[in-house]
Amino acid sequence: MVWFTVELSDKPGSLAKMATALGDKGINIGAIVGIAEDTDGALMLATSDAEGTRLAFKALGLAFEEHDADAGLTLDDHPRVAQGLADHGLGVG
Repeated sequence: MVWFTVELSDKPGSLAKMATALGDKGINIGAIVGIAEDTDGALMLATSDAEGTRLAFKALGLAFEEHDADAGLTLDDHPRVAQGLADHGLGVG
């Protein structure tokens, strides 16, 4: 499984555009975690089609990073997301 990390712009509909681009390609979001603070936001997600996700993100001009879930990725690798969850009283066990 591949996890994607994206930073969305601080504009209404930016999350919807990303989700619509995936949905239009028949790609399911199987897992998602994210945080928004003031004008910053980070999102990690895993989808049903990694290659299709890459193509959809590139078509949107959306910068992203990829992480192999089998390589032991944890939220410790993404402190902004982990801290944002903790700030809102949430944790990942």
